[in-house]
Amino acid sequence: MSTALELIAEHLPEVTTDKVRRSFSAIEIHDPEAFASELMAFVQDQVEAVQLPFDLAVIDLPEDREAALASKVARLRAKTSWTPGATEIQRGRALMLEEFAEAHNLPVPEFARLANKSKQQIYKDIDAGRLLALSLGSRGQKLPDWQLDPNRQRLTQQVLQGATGIDKWTIYNALGNPLEALGGRSPIQAVDHQHVEKIAGAVLNVLGIVRPEQA
Repeated sequence: MSTALELIAEHLPEVTTDKVRRSFSAIEIHDPEAFASELMAFVQDQVEAVQLPFDLAVIDLPEDREAALASKVARLRAKTSWTPGATEIQRGRALMLEEFAEAHNLPVPEFARLANKSKQQIYKDIDAGRLLALSLGSRGQKLPDWQLDPNRQRLTQQVLQGATGIDKWTIYNALGNPLEALGGRSPIQAVDHQHVEKIAGAVLNVLGIVRPEQA
């Protein structure tokens, strides 16, 4: 029997003679005390005989938080990994090409001119995780123009440095897509100088990253 059912069986409310009289007033019971005892035993036997489906039967109560998280991850993890087919890959690439061509994504020379920096400095900032740059095959790199705004640049930098190893397109989408927690606005739209860290934390949560101070 699973842990969940064991807990239920152990904490069933006692069947008392008063409950028997109230619940079975329509029938004649000669020995309420014996009937209550037999009914309690019957209910426990039925609970213990329950066969849970596999996905419920494996639920346990881990002893510590680390085990709890591992248990949740194991239950959520797919048995087989999903591999996109040719159609999905082509559709995804077409969407990336369309987004890459958007006017707000600037080539390095144009971004450098507007930021009043050299191209070399822009490349250094990209390598250091201070600026987000998108790449698509041999088409070079482009930078979202929102990074010309100081608050949005700080937000982008905090997310980049907290999400090392995550694909830049994934970060780009997390910053630009609406979040329910932000009233349907995107992090880029919602950020101001007072809430950079808070909104960066919300973006990292979307990316599946929990900061040490949030753990």
